[in-house]
Amino acid sequence: MLRILIAVFIFIFTSSAFAALDFPQNLNASERKTALSILGFGTASKLLSSPYPLGGFHGVEVGMTSEYIPLADLAGLGTKSNSKTDLNYFNLMLGKGLFYNLDLFVHFIPMPQDESVSGYGAQLRWGFYETKFMPAALSLVVHGSGTNINNLLGAETTGVDLVGSVNMRDVSLFFGIGQARSVGTFVGGADGVTDTGNTESADVYSPHTMFGISIKMASVFIALEVDRYVQSTYAGKLGVRF
Repeated sequence: MLRILIAVFIFIFTSSAFAALDFPQNLNASERKTALSILGFGTASKLLSSPYPLGGFHGVEVGMTSEYIPLADLAGLGTKSNSKTDLNYFNLMLGKGLFYNLDLFVHFIPMPQDESVSGYGAQLRWGFYETKFMPAALSLVVHGSGTNINNLLGAETTGVDLVGSVNMRDVSLFFGIGQARSVGTFVGGADGVTDTGNTESADVYSPHTMFGISIKMASVFIALEVDRYVQSTYAGKLGVRF
């Protein structure tokens, strides 16, 4: 099982899906909501770590994530794109224990990357319950992010999740449910993507489920996560806690 997870992790981090995103044109109102659901929720902030608190003022976490969004449904919208390329990009994430069981994480997409994607975000994690009879815990995660894609779509996504975790010595399993909202602006004009020719907005909501695993090797860890909004997205992280 561990070998399979490591193989998936290596695949995510070495995926060659870095060709420029061919954004579909002439999107109507319904298609704009679909595109926002794929890209806005797909680029939302991800847990990608053991939910176990960092340890108050002394805990710090640094990591690099690779995030993968399938775009088959996007290619069929509007003036259909010939590109089959999926979206794969990197995020740099920094975390700090604040006090008690409260942690703050911030992340941003380092530039340049081959994809015309930029973005940033933050998470506030509160570990509010630990069982006494087994190594399990509950956390509340509030997150927000902003993403710009090809200078054609700007998306702001916020959400809240209830996360359960089982934290063993070297392995943590986590799963969560929640709700998210994404607000997007689609650029119009001659080089835009709307069917009206005007800059248009869209607003979508979605339930959120997630499942992941974090494997610790000394102070270094590997995390893998699957998130489900309107479709599934996949991500991996290589990080260190100290």
